Amino acid sequence: MEWLKIVTSKTTVRLWMVLIVVSVASLADVIVSAAYHDDAAFNLAGVCCVAVLKATALTALYVILRRNAWLKALAVVLIVAFVLLSLLNGGCWLLYDFGITGKLFTLIMETNPDEVKEFLPDLTDRLGLLLQSGWMWTSIVVVAAAWVVLPRVGGKWLALAATALSAAGLVYIIYFCATRDGGRTSFSVFARSIKCAAAYADNHRKIRELQAKKLPLPYPETLWSDRAAKRVVVVIGESASRGHLSIYGYPLPTTPSLDTVARGLSRFDDAVASSTLTAQNIPRLISFMTDLPDSKEWYEFPSLLQVFHELGYKTYWLSNQEFSGKWSNLSSILSMDADVVKYVGATDSEDYSLGRYDNALIPEWDKAWAAEDSLQLTFLHLMGSHFQYYNRFPEGQTVFSADDVLRVRRQEWLDKEKAQVVADYDNSIHYTDSIIGALMADVRAYSRPALLVYVSDHGENIYDDRDYRGRDAKFVEVPLLVYANEAFLRDNPDVWKSVQDARKAPFSTSELPQMLLHLTGTDYKLYDPALDPLSDAFRPRKRWVDGEVYYKDAHR
Repeated sequence: MEWLKIVTSKTTVRLWMVLIVVSVASLADVIVSAAYHDDAAFNLAGVCCVAVLKATALTALYVILRRNAWLKALAVVLIVAFVLLSLLNGGCWLLYDFGITGKLFTLIMETNPDEVKEFLPDLTDRLGLLLQSGWMWTSIVVVAAAWVVLPRVGGKWLALAATALSAAGLVYIIYFCATRDGGRTSFSVFARSIKCAAAYADNHRKIRELQAKKLPLPYPETLWSDRAAKRVVVVIGESASRGHLSIYGYPLPTTPSLDTVARGLSRFDDAVASSTLTAQNIPRLISFMTDLPDSKEWYEFPSLLQVFHELGYKTYWLSNQEFSGKWSNLSSILSMDADVVKYVGATDSEDYSLGRYDNALIPEWDKAWAAEDSLQLTFLHLMGSHFQYYNRFPEGQTVFSADDVLRVRRQEWLDKEKAQVVADYDNSIHYTDSIIGALMADVRAYSRPALLVYVSDHGENIYDDRDYRGRDAKFVEVPLLVYANEAFLRDNPDVWKSVQDARKAPFSTSELPQMLLHLTGTDYKLYDPALDPLSDAFRPRKRWVDGEVYYKDAHR
């Protein structure tokens, strides 16, 4: 009887209630999956019972250990850690649509102080929108009512309900684990955090190993090329969504340089990035890593820089992004394979020159292009449309205003303030177009066969389909453009025809290395014609984004 009084006291009941709310936060992303997932193993009621189970177990642990000071302290530490991790999981899901995942760890570990400063205003805006939502206040009212009412419910009935729901939650966990091949850590923020941290630490360790010793190019004896393009330029944009380029039909003239190219420019209409994160896309853009979830890790693949160096090309990596964060940026490791590496934007997390505009790359580009290299492969990594957008173009390059956006986009959620954000984004796209136009002019004037390829690492949702701005797995449709100068068109008509024929092909940006081999007339053991949209052997397949099938391909 004394035990029942303890566990049903107002203090204990309210602790239990708080832990239920926190437990729901720890399962926020799982609850959404349970509500919308086709998999029968997901069940919304079952997941909610798991939340009650977690709260009941932690409350019982505290009650049992509270008589011993040391054990009570241990229980408090455990509960506080659970609360903090759960709030991180739930808060990130509410604000950014993903909780504690490998993606979150990558984002945290590879974000520098400048980026944190830039994202703070956006975080404030998102919190403001959250507090304005009706369902948020409804949830607060329900929790407040329960806070008052539940402690007054009969102790026996409350204990019986907690026991029954917790038992149902335990049965559901057992059922879920028995019927699933993966995802068994979904219900525990501790297990998920440890798993993600261990995976990132292992990856970081391997990065350091690669920094100390580069891996040699495998299968060099299988490499052959007729070097159809003497110079190849690959421009990697940042956060540019295809839907905001006028060359793809956007109603504002955001790409005037590209729009006026009458010959030699091919536009791919169905290119999809393999992740919403730069750090997870760059390895797939410049190595043979695929977008498939069972793909080997990036460090197990050679890079295009290694391949083309072996073919006799002088290789360049010119970047306006960060060389290395506190925990190192993957691009800095991959770029080590280049003969010439220049980071004009920043050297490390403490270097605040990260805010330079992309025209800071032009002097380095001019040096590279003027070099007497008979063969050349150059990667240019832009800051492009990285948030905050108004920092990505000089003040004198402002072209579009909020009024321009509101004139062509009549969406109920788009007010003057949000329209200005869209305008800033469109101005950043316009500025990127001017950079590409300058590069394209040099390629056009070159007397020998040359190519320029432009692709963005991922897209961004700029209030396009709802009142939301940020990374979005539905907004990974990116521009992919191939430009060939007259010398290339003259010498390689069959290759250019294959480019023209592939414009509507469903393309994953992880297939770019395969396409670049085709464009340059290169064969290699790791070349797979089934993954090359320019090849007759190409077979359309389901594309993967952040480990899940791209939503438009899900029912293909």
